[in-house]
Amino acid sequence: MAARSHLSTAPQRIRGFLLTSVRHESRSIRAWETEVHEHDELIWSTAGVATVRAGDSVWTVPAQRAVWVPSGVPHTIETSADSLFYATFLEAGLAAQLPREAMVVELIPAVRELLLLNAESEMPTDTRLRLQRLVIELLTPSPGAQVDLRMPVTPSLLAVAERILADPGAFDTTVDWAERVGLPPRELTRAFVAETGLSLTQWRIRARVRASLVLLASGQTVAATAASLGYANPSTFIGHFREIVGTTPAAYFAGASA
Repeated sequence: MAARSHLSTAPQRIRGFLLTSVRHESRSIRAWETEVHEHDELIWSTAGVATVRAGDSVWTVPAQRAVWVPSGVPHTIETSADSLFYATFLEAGLAAQLPREAMVVELIPAVRELLLLNAESEMPTDTRLRLQRLVIELLTPSPGAQVDLRMPVTPSLLAVAERILADPGAFDTTVDWAERVGLPPRELTRAFVAETGLSLTQWRIRARVRASLVLLASGQTVAATAASLGYANPSTFIGHFREIVGTTPAAYFAGASA
């Protein structure tokens, strides 16, 4: 089970600069308690995978993307084993091109390197401010596929979703879940579509792909990942991954390490 921690090092103020980053490194799977910040926050990693839950959405992103969490939005963070991620805090509203809701943003290599330079290097104040202005200007919403999940709100449906997230490789069918919550299978499917935009089967496939990012980032092979997530053969898993993410697992993580 993932350890629960509190992100106690979040800055109370940015002290004359436009942004500041807090580095977090973990050898094992780690989870933080729910946080609400007065600053806008950009959550990004250089190793492993970070999973962010804000409101009724869950995102799992590798190093070429980041999650944008505006001030005042409650959120939780979980990281894979052998992970290194940064929480970058900005004055609220400074990145005016980004919406006031949590979402995935593109983290092109140049922006990632500038963020690392800002976080890890000494430089004159005026140079740092110019660098930070450029970083903020280059932050844009991600145009690519996002491995996100919309959580249902009805308690019985939410319980189903939470159970699937806890064990995405389980073999339970829609009929099995319908019996547990006391609904006809078709009604369960309609309710899931109404609240999440996906059927229960589609939602579970997306949950499996989301979970695969954590396993693959930790070094597990595609075949082992597919098997642990309930796939009879890797080709079906790769097909689902390509359908949702837009590329194969190998190509996706090659991009993350570029």
